[in-house]
Amino acid sequence: MKKVMLFVSVFKLLFAQIDTVLVVDASSYNDWVYYSINQLSVVEIIDPENSVDWDLAFQRKHIKTNSGLAGSGNGGASVDSTTTWIEVWGNIDYIPENTFFTADTILNDFYDPITHLFGEGIKNPALNSWGWFDEDYHMNVNHYMFFVILANGEDIIKFWPTNYYDNNGAGGHIQFRIETGLNIESECDYGSGDINYDGNV
Repeated sequence: MKKVMLFVSVFKLLFAQIDTVLVVDASSYNDWVYYSINQLSVVEIIDPENSVDWDLAFQRKHIKTNSGLAGSGNGGASVDSTTTWIEVWGNIDYIPENTFFTADTILNDFYDPITHLFGEGIKNPALNSWGWFDEDYHMNVNHYMFFVILANGEDIIKFWPTNYYDNNGAGGHIQFRIETGLNIESECDYGSGDINYDGNV
């Protein structure tokens, strides 16, 4: 396993500042929809585990980053469940110090509509907390404060999943807001692509 550690005091991001709302039809229980933040569009990926041409992937409520077991990229995600984007979205244009990013791994909450059982799947554990189903099987959004590292391991975006349903009430139509062009206000030791700060990528 290669070891890469890059310490920076200021992020120089590839993107200009963009604040926009996007929608992805991820209603399939079987197929993932891959999304490139650089292109601001869905992309067709033949071999997602070995491609860095996607940053996020969606399937129903499940969300991947291009990291860990999901892909060869240096992505990841973080969550602050003590704060909601409803409260602070317009006030945050930087990445808070000591933000911890996690890579994608195996989780056991993938629902099979045929067997009505839950099984294993790969996704990002931080982003898994974006919403929950109540006893009426309605998806409720938490609006937690998420940041996502893109596949290049350098660019970081604000990420806010805001809705699970389309205008007809069909689930799996993920609406999310992103903002690019973030900064870090003070020095920190951030390992680009070193998700767990262990010197391994």
